[in-house]
Parts: sequence; structure tokens; C-alpha cells
Amino acid sequence: MDPQNAPLTARYSLAAARARVIADIARDRWTTPETMPVLWQIAEHLEAAAQRFDAHTPSPIVDLEACEALWAADTLAEQHPHTRFAVDFTRYVLALLGGRPLPLPGRLDPVSPQFARREARIAHTIVMLHADDEQQAEQPNAWIREVMDAWRTWVQLSAEVRVDNARPCNRHP
Repeated sequence: MDPQNAPLTARYSLAAARARVIADIARDRWTTPETMPVLWQIAEHLEAAAQRFDAHTPSPIVDLEACEALWAADTLAEQHPHTRFAVDFTRYVLALLGGRPLPLPGRLDPVSPQFARREARIAHTIVMLHADDEQQAEQPNAWIREVMDAWRTWVQLSAEVRVDNARPCNRHP
């Protein structure tokens, strides 16, 4: 069954499940002791959204408290890039309810060819995961874990590209 064409009740259940899987990812992610509390806060917000999806009577209008919890999780991730969550990562939860497209990586424009190859490979992986309707339908938890892993790699690469592009030898005159 295609998640986008599932009945509204099923899409709410899938959204709650995705939020919980991403919360588990946040809790399991290895990072510095300073970043761990932020990851736990992100997980709490995702759990709160999942609970609202479970409790809310499915309707085309998404529960405001669930949206606020997802927004809080996104904001924390954006303020703390060391969490290695992509900007707007919660769109993977909301896409099931509002038909918004899944996020795609922007261009990093690395100067070094090895970073350009990695950029192309990771972007291709994300696009292919988005297109894998079969895995989304049959193994949704594994699918969202793979997507979040690809984005983690993308965020890590973007930090490396920023450093590499800023090197004096890589600056354009």
C-alpha cells in the first residue's frame, strides 16, 4: 500500500510511527556529552507529536500541538547542527498528512572533486530512497532509518565542505 494513498487513519498511524522511529534514532545517536541533552529533547518532541497523532481524530487539518512539537524538534536540530539532523527533517512525518514533498538536498558546491563525488553519491541515495515506494510500504521503519542515515551523512559532508571550501588554497580569486 502506498503511504500517500492510504486512508487518513492509516496515514496518522504511519506518521506517529515515523516520529517514534526518528525519536529512537535521536536517542541512539552517538555524539558529544554537550549535544546528548539536545538529542533527548528532540526525541521528547517527536514522542509528543506521535502521542498527539495517536490521540487526535484523523482529519485533513493536522493537530496544532503535534505540529508545534515537530517544529520544536526541527528548531533544536537547526540550532544544534552537531545533532546531524537535516533542516526540516520532520517533513518526513508531515508528508504523510499534508502531501508536502519530501526534502531534497541542496547543492553544496564543493571545490574538491572528492567532496563533489560524495555529494553526488549521497544526493543520489536520498533520491533513490524517496523513489523506493516498495520499501516505504513494506518496511517503513527500516526505510525511515535509511533516509535519516543518508541525511546524517549529508549534514556531516556539508560541514566538511564548508571547512574545505574555506581553505586559502581552495578560494577562488
